Amino acid sequence: MNIHIITSSFPEYSGDASGTAGLFVRQFAVELAELGHNVIVQPAARKQRYQSEPGLTIVPTPWKAGDQELASMNFKNPINWMIFIHFFIFGIKNTLKINEKYNIEKTLCMWAVPSGIFGLIGKTKQNIPYDVWVLGSDIWKIRKIPYLGRVLLRNVMKGAKRVYADGLQLCHDVKELTGVPCEFLATSRILPPPRKKILFPEKQEIRHFLFVGRYHINKGPDLLIRAITAIPEEIRQSIRVHMFGLGPMENDLKKLITDNRMEKFINLHGPIEAQELANYLDSVTYLVIPSRIESIPLIFSDALQIGTPVVAMPVGDLKSLIRQYNCGLVAEEVSAKSLADAITRASLLDKSVFLNNITNAYAQFDLTATVTKWLNFESRPADTGKVAS
Repeated sequence: MNIHIITSSFPEYSGDASGTAGLFVRQFAVELAELGHNVIVQPAARKQRYQSEPGLTIVPTPWKAGDQELASMNFKNPINWMIFIHFFIFGIKNTLKINEKYNIEKTLCMWAVPSGIFGLIGKTKQNIPYDVWVLGSDIWKIRKIPYLGRVLLRNVMKGAKRVYADGLQLCHDVKELTGVPCEFLATSRILPPPRKKILFPEKQEIRHFLFVGRYHINKGPDLLIRAITAIPEEIRQSIRVHMFGLGPMENDLKKLITDNRMEKFINLHGPIEAQELANYLDSVTYLVIPSRIESIPLIFSDALQIGTPVVAMPVGDLKSLIRQYNCGLVAEEVSAKSLADAITRASLLDKSVFLNNITNAYAQFDLTATVTKWLNFESRPADTGKVAS
């Protein structure tokens, strides 16, 4: 099958540290190609070049904002609107050209906005069926544009053959917002094997915690820093936090660490590549997900894959998943104080307590199973009834 993947998220290469959700998109495309499908990927051209792989053809759409993700841009800035308009014009042209040149049979839009708009136009003008894979940010951003946002999302979803999301709660949110059934598919990727126990030569009683995510208000990195400041001094002396990411809050986070004299306990870094991430996940005691709003982030399945328990805020599906599989601890509420309490409890438990449970939890996030499930969905009629689980 000739498959067209349209996405705003795609890494320069398989280990690109700035790739975030795009790392899953790339591996999903590679899995399809390895199964014998011809895959044409249309990313926003955030990178100067893209490293291809056997079976993948990459045809970027011009993007005037450099290596900046669309989800983090200010919709109220008129300069950004000029960037958006330019991108949509060339995105439409590129979509139609790819569909014709490569005899596309099916389009997968990752994510609803802007990719779903291009998929809708491809269907309208060339009758190419498309699916939409929804991110939480698709819903959260559009909700801030009440009427036009809902109309846009509803039209994109109703035109799709199928709609997917990587969280059960997100599936329900999509159905509630648009009236269109949404089916759950997990996002995950395959990390390289960790290089064992190479990072922390300190005493064994030190507990290491890891944060990996965008330095963005939704991801709660400031809550994590404030949580560490709220932990009693005698407990905090046994804790080290390692933070990796990119985003608009970076300078504010550095100041927050300095103002609270947390330099000994918190190390703030830039993005992290796949091999280093695997090494850290294997070496730390816990991953922390301090998000204010979330679905099921990619880093959650990364942690399960390596065997690392999770401390998380009770948002999205994280609360039910962690409690169902007993693969970590959940804060009582979304607050720095509550997260501090959860980290304090976690610091008294060794990660080995959760290992068997983590293995069972990760079975739900196997990448090959996700690709196979999507292809199997495509082989049967679309479900017009309830949200799938």
